Amino acid sequence: MNQPAVDKAQATLQPGGAVRKKRRPTGGLECQLGVLIGLCGLVGSRLGQLWVAFDVFSQFTLQFAVVALAFLVGLFMPRAKLLAAFILIVVGVIGIGTWPHLASEAPQTLATPAEGMQEIRVASYNTLYDNENIDAVKAEVARLDADVITLLEMGPKKRRIMAELKDRYPYQADCYKVDYCNLVVLSKFPVIESDARALWEGAPYIRAKLGPEAGGLTVFGIHTIRFPHSRAQFRQVNVIAQLIENTPGRKLVMGDFNATPFSRIVEVVEQRANLRRLTSLPSWPSHVGLPQMAIDHIFVSSGIIPTESQRIGEPAGSDHFPVTLKIAVPLKP
Repeated sequence: MNQPAVDKAQATLQPGGAVRKKRRPTGGLECQLGVLIGLCGLVGSRLGQLWVAFDVFSQFTLQFAVVALAFLVGLFMPRAKLLAAFILIVVGVIGIGTWPHLASEAPQTLATPAEGMQEIRVASYNTLYDNENIDAVKAEVARLDADVITLLEMGPKKRRIMAELKDRYPYQADCYKVDYCNLVVLSKFPVIESDARALWEGAPYIRAKLGPEAGGLTVFGIHTIRFPHSRAQFRQVNVIAQLIENTPGRKLVMGDFNATPFSRIVEVVEQRANLRRLTSLPSWPSHVGLPQMAIDHIFVSSGIIPTESQRIGEPAGSDHFPVTLKIAVPLKP
């Protein structure tokens, strides 16, 4: 009686008649688990719309998408499934971090200011409270050469920067007389009035109203509490958004919101304060030069248009990259 034939896909004939079974591809189960983790993360990031505590997952939306896609590709690889998924994850993370650098190399002109509009370069920069590289921070502020810039976490040692940049920025506002406040607005346009709050139910802020040379623009510098304190962060932005909405005139709102464009936190700022977000480039963290999260933002009210695309600067010892772009503001109400 003939013996059953050996499946050629599962075995090969060795010299001497020995049969060696081929190895089955491994890693399929692990890739399925990886896809599931990535998809669960993406679902979790959307659940913040129902329960704000889940909003913390929205900060990692891009990374969850990379994980899900990488393991999905690995699942269909004939071999080396986990290796392929791992390589794709690394490439994806590097791609996210490289994107803002590439976008900053050649910013695009988005519009030409119409007659009766003032073009203004604006910037927001979290300098990191304990950053000891003070001269580098000063040099970066000068290099950005924004017409209006908000500086956050300007600890005591960095206060001298304001005096040293007085020739470049003759109009300045700070909140050093307010407990635990370290926010600054530097402007090339006259500042008519300013105020600030730190220990209140809303997010810490500084507000500076500019003169008619800048269309009477009101500038806000804001720094919210960080994730994973999503509930407190949600309360803060609701209160500050209402304050912004109640402020008359055109508004420019900048700062460290500790929330990405996928977050409910950013959505509240946009919708409740009736603002338009102009930024989406990852700006944090800066440590290896590959920022992963877009948490530093610039918003504008209606009537203000972006004229040049967003870009990032250099961290200069901070854990944030500064963000900057150009806008056009009507000179008449």
